[in-house]
Amino acid sequence: MTSSEWERRVDAMSPAHGVALRLRRAGYENVVIATALGVPVESVPALVLVAQGKLERDSDDPVEA
Repeated sequence: MTSSEWERRVDAMSPAHGVALRLRRAGYENVVIATALGVPVESVPALVLVAQGKLERDSDDPVEA
Protein backbone atom coordinates (compact mmCIF):
# COMPACT_ATOMS: atom_id res chain seq x y z
CA MET A 1 0.00 0.00 0.00
CA THR A 2 1.44 3.34 -1.01
CA SER A 3 1.68 6.23 1.41
CA SER A 4 -1.02 8.19 -0.40
CA GLU A 5 -3.32 5.15 -0.41
CA TRP A 6 -2.70 4.70 3.33
CA GLU A 7 -3.60 8.37 3.87
CA ARG A 8 -6.81 8.07 1.83
CA ARG A 9 -7.89 4.97 3.73
CA VAL A 10 -7.12 6.53 7.11
CA ASP A 11 -8.97 9.71 6.10
CA ALA A 12 -12.06 7.58 5.42
CA MET A 13 -12.02 6.14 8.97
CA SER A 14 -13.60 7.58 12.06
CA PRO A 15 -11.58 10.47 13.49
CA ALA A 16 -10.56 8.44 16.55
CA HIS A 17 -9.23 5.55 14.49
CA GLY A 18 -7.46 7.88 12.08
CA VAL A 19 -5.77 9.86 14.84
CA ALA A 20 -4.75 6.68 16.64
CA LEU A 21 -3.14 5.23 13.52
CA ARG A 22 -1.37 8.45 12.60
CA LEU A 23 0.03 8.91 16.09
CA ARG A 24 1.09 5.25 16.30
CA ARG A 25 2.77 5.51 12.89
CA ALA A 26 4.61 8.62 14.11
CA GLY A 27 5.92 6.62 17.05
CA TYR A 28 3.92 8.13 19.90
CA GLU A 29 3.32 6.10 23.03
CA ASN A 30 -0.08 5.01 24.30
CA VAL A 31 -0.25 7.80 26.87
CA VAL A 32 0.05 10.45 24.15
CA ILE A 33 -2.56 8.76 21.97
CA ALA A 34 -4.89 8.44 24.97
CA THR A 35 -4.48 12.11 25.83
CA ALA A 36 -5.10 13.19 22.24
CA LEU A 37 -8.28 11.12 22.06
CA GLY A 38 -9.49 11.70 25.61
CA VAL A 39 -9.66 7.97 26.37
CA PRO A 40 -8.10 5.81 29.08
CA VAL A 41 -4.56 4.64 28.33
CA GLU A 42 -5.71 1.05 28.79
CA SER A 43 -8.07 1.35 25.82
CA VAL A 44 -5.43 2.47 23.32
CA PRO A 45 -4.04 -0.96 22.34
CA ALA A 46 -7.53 -2.24 21.50
CA LEU A 47 -8.40 0.98 19.65
CA VAL A 48 -5.24 0.75 17.54
CA LEU A 49 -5.80 -2.96 16.91
CA VAL A 50 -9.34 -2.32 15.65
CA ALA A 51 -8.15 0.56 13.46
CA GLN A 52 -5.35 -1.56 12.00
CA GLY A 53 -7.84 -4.35 11.33
CA LYS A 54 -10.12 -1.96 9.47
CA LEU A 55 -7.18 -0.63 7.49
CA GLU A 56 -6.11 -4.15 6.49
CA ARG A 57 -9.67 -5.24 5.74
CA ASP A 58 -10.27 -2.13 3.64
CA SER A 59 -7.06 -2.74 1.72
CA ASP A 60 -8.80 -5.76 0.19
CA ASP A 61 -11.40 -3.44 -1.32
CA PRO A 62 -10.62 -1.28 -4.35
CA VAL A 63 -9.97 2.38 -3.60
CA GLU A 64 -12.59 4.65 -5.10
CA ALA A 65 -11.17 7.51 -7.13
